[in-house]
Amino acid sequence: MVRLIRFVIFFLLSGSLYTLHSQGIDSNLNALGFQNLTKIALSGGRYSEAYELYLNQPLDHQDTSGQHFEQRVFVRHRGFDRPTVLVTEGYAADYAGSSDYDEELANYLDANLVVVEHRFFGKSVPEPKQWEQLNLENAAADLHRINQLLKTIYTGPWISTGISKGGQTTIYYRYFYPDDVKVSVPYVAPLNFSVADKRVYYFQDTVATESCRENLKAIQRDLLSRREVFQKMFADSSAARHLTFDKVGGIEKAFEYNVLELGFAYWQWYPIECADLPEAGADTKEVFNAFIAAAGYDFFADQSIGGFEPFFYQALTEMGFYSYNTNDFDDLLQYVKNPNFNHALPDGIVVDYDNSLNKKVNRWLRKKGNTMLYVYGAYDAWASTAVQTGKKTNARKFLLAGGSHATRLYNFDETRRNEAINLIKAWIGE
Repeated sequence: MVRLIRFVIFFLLSGSLYTLHSQGIDSNLNALGFQNLTKIALSGGRYSEAYELYLNQPLDHQDTSGQHFEQRVFVRHRGFDRPTVLVTEGYAADYAGSSDYDEELANYLDANLVVVEHRFFGKSVPEPKQWEQLNLENAAADLHRINQLLKTIYTGPWISTGISKGGQTTIYYRYFYPDDVKVSVPYVAPLNFSVADKRVYYFQDTVATESCRENLKAIQRDLLSRREVFQKMFADSSAARHLTFDKVGGIEKAFEYNVLELGFAYWQWYPIECADLPEAGADTKEVFNAFIAAAGYDFFADQSIGGFEPFFYQALTEMGFYSYNTNDFDDLLQYVKNPNFNHALPDGIVVDYDNSLNKKVNRWLRKKGNTMLYVYGAYDAWASTAVQTGKKTNARKFLLAGGSHATRLYNFDETRRNEAINLIKAWIGE
């Protein structure tokens, strides 16, 4: 009799699950509480359906009776029993609505793909903005709630991943909710301990070759020494792009900041190989073009800062950041004396940085951070504050020689790439 009852229960549960799955992914998502589903027209053949949708989230997960906001999520369906890759985006996620978008881990694993836009970015912005609720614990709780809902239909193993700030979000999410996913793959994700982490300075003094490092500093000094030429080129080109620099303190200060940023951004993106950098004192167009290829025009522009205020708020409260060692340029700097990024905070907001969370996360990663695969580029300036895995876990770090902040698994040679993919498959039991 007991065996018969168990069989009936199993039959009924299986039938309910079959009915739920057979309804289509849109019906499943609606039933789970996701709203405003918009179907995405697909140009590729790997996914059968894709949707942009929203979930009503509490702004403060410790007090769900308070203000709520709509968080944007993208779901691409492959199969209910397939693995699911969760992209813990650190910014806006507009790209995920593209008809041909895919993510490399989801592709390698033939997995479903879920992309969660970060709170306070893109279309996931609360009104009014209670800045104190833009904290990493709340951001992780957003992901946890989405994970728990979608796990009721996507029953295969889950893998979380993200790039840069999204990679940091992957790390924090795993720290707060270690059992939500089987594997975490943060790409080019720093773990900073200060708003001016000095490990960056050591990196800048040791990366690549001495001749390349010295030439880069010489170019920075050249830009400042011939400021009457280069500052005007920077101002004219910025004006042509309708950029303004009121928040940072004017075009003169923005120019000096941008020159200092060159020492970080060049290694972050490595847009020109060392051998192809111009010599200091070379033709002004050559020097200027190399300067802009790495540092760009808009990092200190009002238009850019306005869209990235949430990033700077998080960096200057919990995530940490970098600053500039001005020792080699003090004699040439006229406007930037004590560099910081306070100008990028929302108007009227004053913050204090607290590194206690990152210290806790660092200890946890070293002792308990298993099944985590970190991907970095060796030339990326953000690799200066990379996670150190320790010897007590099975975590692995894949470091691409000469790689930049754009480093992904597909950049590695086939042997190394397959090693990483097979490791992930072993961790998820595939």
